Amino acid sequence: MPSDITDLPIADAAHEVVDLERSTPLDGEFDITLGDSFTDPHLRAHFARQERTGAIRLYRLRDVTLDASLMLLLRGRSRISDTRYLVTDQEYAHTLVKPLSAIPLDPAEHYVIGCNRAWHNYYHWLVQSLPTIDLGLRLNTHRKLTLVLSSLRPWQEESLALLRCQDIPRQTLQVSDTFLLPSAEFSDLLGQHTPAMVSRAAMTTFRRLSQAVPWPYGAADEIYVARTDAHNRVALNEPELIELLERQGVRIVVPSALSVAEQIAAFRAARLVIGPHGAGLSNIVFCQSGSFVYELLPRHYPNAAFNRLAQAADLNYWADLFDGIAQGDVHASTWRIDLDLVAKRLDAIRARIAGTPRQESAIQFLKRTQVAHPDEAAAPVRASVADPVATEPPRRRGWFARLFSRRGRR
Repeated sequence: MPSDITDLPIADAAHEVVDLERSTPLDGEFDITLGDSFTDPHLRAHFARQERTGAIRLYRLRDVTLDASLMLLLRGRSRISDTRYLVTDQEYAHTLVKPLSAIPLDPAEHYVIGCNRAWHNYYHWLVQSLPTIDLGLRLNTHRKLTLVLSSLRPWQEESLALLRCQDIPRQTLQVSDTFLLPSAEFSDLLGQHTPAMVSRAAMTTFRRLSQAVPWPYGAADEIYVARTDAHNRVALNEPELIELLERQGVRIVVPSALSVAEQIAAFRAARLVIGPHGAGLSNIVFCQSGSFVYELLPRHYPNAAFNRLAQAADLNYWADLFDGIAQGDVHASTWRIDLDLVAKRLDAIRARIAGTPRQESAIQFLKRTQVAHPDEAAAPVRASVADPVATEPPRRRGWFARLFSRRGRR
């Protein structure tokens, strides 16, 4: 079949297109420092400062079919190509021949598609889904809104509660579901181009999340984001790196051992975040402007997603590439970190920090420095559906001793 019949651009399928963010020159006082390991000039250019922010649109659609197994939208038998994300060529081709017995949903509802196929991953949920949900709900005037989401995990429910979105009606998806949506919307934020963009619109959602979490006592100025719980892209000598950084006074954090509120609090307070490429680094969006991020990247996987987040958040970004053992699948390949190089970088970044004052308001300074004694500090919100953002959270003794225990263990 001709491609113009089997594939339909979303702009042609939409009856209304809303600009969530227009592309503008990228401002902000931040630097990007790439190590000598970035020998490829094209790669150096890819990681360089972007000239403009991304253009992000919201598309409102009528009478579209959602194939939940792929999180792909169709109009009749035409695939809406812009909604394709992490769908293989074989899966994409199969949508033209497989049966699509769509269940019609309530025509009085407007359905906000709030996740993509990678909804279960922390990066994709935080960076793509939450801004989509937050911006979509705040810009919507429809009287009856329903979120379209997969079955969420507790940490995802917590993040929705922090945004006060936990009570919005939902259409919960199962992988075998196919629905006919009489009225729906899809955001560019859920698409494949988001990881390569610098989005200031998404930063408004991250600031709202940050504002929902109290400032605790005893947060570390320097943290290392450990991947000791990861099974892909494993750095073989990460334990040795952790020992080196602990001797240097860097506090070790394992994000998966913390609630979302605890992660926000830890990253917001840090002046320096060090970490190998992984979903936990998504939390740099909560760092204060002018903070520093040092990303360790395997040479076989030079992904610039966190470089873009650092630019969106006005953070000083440093990075080095490290050699690995190619094993076909880049996610299965292992690699080793040059500990001497990391030690040199740490010295250089600390020297830069010493000569760079924090970029914060007087209120931020007071929140960061004038908080209660550790035994009296209020814990960050562990938001629940019943109590989304408590203004007077319960007191818990020694919370940060647990939060930042050795290597992030509880």
